[in-house]
Order: sequence, then C-alpha cells, then structure tokens
Amino acid sequence: MSAIPKTAIIIGGGIAGCSTAYALATRGIKVTLFERHAEVASEASGNPQAMLYPRISGEDAASQFVLDSYLYSLEFFKTLKLNPADFNVCGMLQLGFNPRELARIQKVATQNHADDILKYVSADEASSLAGIDLAHDALYFPKAAWVNPQQLCQHLTAHENISVKTLINVDNLLKNNDLFEIYSDNKIIEKADIAIIANANEAQNLGFNLYLKTQAVRGQVSILEATNISQKIKSIICSDGYLSPADYGQHCLGATFSEENMDDKLDEEDHLANLFKLKSFSLPLHENLKENIKGGRVSFRCTSFDYFPLVGELLDNNLLKAKPPRPNALPDSLPWIKGLYINVAHGSRGFTSAPFCAELLAQMICGEPFTMNIELAALMNPNRFALRKLGLKRLARMFPSSIPAKIS
Repeated sequence: MSAIPKTAIIIGGGIAGCSTAYALATRGIKVTLFERHAEVASEASGNPQAMLYPRISGEDAASQFVLDSYLYSLEFFKTLKLNPADFNVCGMLQLGFNPRELARIQKVATQNHADDILKYVSADEASSLAGIDLAHDALYFPKAAWVNPQQLCQHLTAHENISVKTLINVDNLLKNNDLFEIYSDNKIIEKADIAIIANANEAQNLGFNLYLKTQAVRGQVSILEATNISQKIKSIICSDGYLSPADYGQHCLGATFSEENMDDKLDEEDHLANLFKLKSFSLPLHENLKENIKGGRVSFRCTSFDYFPLVGELLDNNLLKAKPPRPNALPDSLPWIKGLYINVAHGSRGFTSAPFCAELLAQMICGEPFTMNIELAALMNPNRFALRKLGLKRLARMFPSSIPAKIS
C-alpha cells in the first residue's frame, strides 16, 4: 500500500489474530478483531499450556524458520512482562529416545549453536536438568518455555488501539471501492482500510475464492494430576510428544495428530497414545502417572501442505486463473487484492511462529524493511499454491515491488 492504513479488521482471535492485532496496534493502527467465541484463544490456541520450543532437523529452511521464530517469540513475550504464573522459562529436553532421534540431535549438536540456544547433554545431565531420572541423552534448550495461551492473547488484545468483538460469526468479507466490509447475518458490521484473515481452518469461508491448500489436523492433549514424584520435574521433556512441568498440580501431556478423526470429543485411545509417549521418557514415570488422567482437550490445528504458514497479501484467484500471467511477468502485474492479508496455517507451533509472522505482516503492511530473512519470508507467500498450480514457480517466491525487498 502507498500509505500506512489507519484502520484494520482482523478475523479470528487465536494467537495469529491476536499477535497481528498487537503488531499493528503498536504502529498506531486502529484494529477491530472479531472472534466467534466468547473469548479469544478458544480454539486451537486454547490449550491450558502452550510449549515454546523448536524441533530442528538440520540446516534447511524449515529448521532455520523454526529456530528464528522460536528465538523471536521468546524475546517478544519477555517484553510483554507477563505474570510469572503465565510464562515460565523452564528449559526443554529433546530426548534421543530411538536411533533416528539420537542421530538427529547429535547432528544438530554439531552445528555450532551457542550454548544458551542449545547444547547436547548426557542422560545423567538430562536427569539433573529434568529433576527425574531419564534414560537418554538429549538436546537441552535452556530458553524454552511454556505460556498460558488465554492470558497471553488477552494481554495482547488489551492494547488501547484494539477493539475486540466476540460472539460474532463473520460470514462474508467484501472489498467495496477502497474499504473492506465485514458482514454478519447478512449485515455490514464494520469497515476498514485493510483486512487480515486469521481464522485458520475457516479462512476459505469468507466469500473469496482462495486456493490455500490447508487442512485441519486433530490434536488431543491429556491433563494429568501431578504426583509427589512428577512434581519434581523442572523442564519440558520431549520425545515424540511432550510433558510440561506441573502447573497448579497438573501436567499437560500431548499431543496426538490425526487427519482422519474429526470428532471434537475426547477419545480414550488418544489418552492411551499420549500416555504411551511417557514410556520413552521413563518407564517409572509412566507407571507413576498412567492412572492420573483427569481430563483433556481436543482442538483442530490448521496446517498447509508444505508445513509453512501462509502470510502476506492475497491475489484474486478468479482473475489469476482467467488470465494467467507469463512466467516472466513482474509481481506487480499480478491481480492483487490490495489491502487483503492472511496469517494462518501455523500447525502445532503457533505460539512460536505466529508472533514472528505477525511482525513480518506488520512490516509488509507499513512498508518497513523486513527483519526476517527474505528467503524465509518468500516461503510463506500465501499465493504459492495457486501460482505453482499454474506453473509459475518463480512468481511463487516473489513479492510486489511495494515490499521493501524481494528474491532476485
């Protein structure tokens, strides 16, 4: 856009919508955020605890994005001065619990990361850090943390430039001349200079023909009552799942992943699958906690087919298909829906990636230079699947010239 917008509409009150609202509000933009539930952070962002840690595989783009977003979000949360009961930097241990995972963490440990980011520890060192006996060597992330999602999102949206409107189901979004109009029950309820879609799996239900290639993935966490033994756990522990330190006498254990089961009710088999993960931590710990399930929570994450989020300005897919551009076309010549943006598909790592992407989006909207590596930013082009489908792979990695930098 040629000028910084004065007003913005955001649809969706999860971590993506709330962190985007905050990033815009701190730049002086008046934001109205719409959430269909009674409170923000009520769907995939609403688990009792969100774990903040990266899973790095190598020196590829995905690992770089995960690490960069993790480090950014941790520092960002510290600036918010959250209540210590809602944000706990407790560290995290990723266990080499099978040959494949052991090889992965050994490889990552050789990549010259600073010790305050990660370091390789023996099983004895891991046990000391965890507060209980563990049987495996591990990668230790001393800055890893957990956060209370509900409190975080409420804190982000308490800014004086943000108005939160709950219990409103947005059923249509239109652009009329230079303004975006929000509809609920077929009535206009708000207008703004720009609009940001941040409602995850519902993003394609707003009247625009978007080709996003996302899917819902069911996840179930189990809530365990802490014991005298498990109360000693000091850090997050991970194998193919995670266990949080006790918070108010309970642990969060998770999580399952399913692309087939779309039932929103708790599943006993999923509780058992979560408990089974404890065996790779410690057999005695499994025995100690296996009868202590006191509840759980089901949510549906939104993930893209290539596992990168969808962040940026959107194209008019109808016009794109009606008149496909040439492969050597300039990005500016594409049919952009000026002022319409999206921030979705953060999967199971939304509390690390969404704030990082919200800052990227705010820089894009306000014409600021990117602080994110431009090649990583290009991987999140929300139009990439539509452009690739037309054979336009080069354009799928580019931005319009209004963006401060672009891939050459």
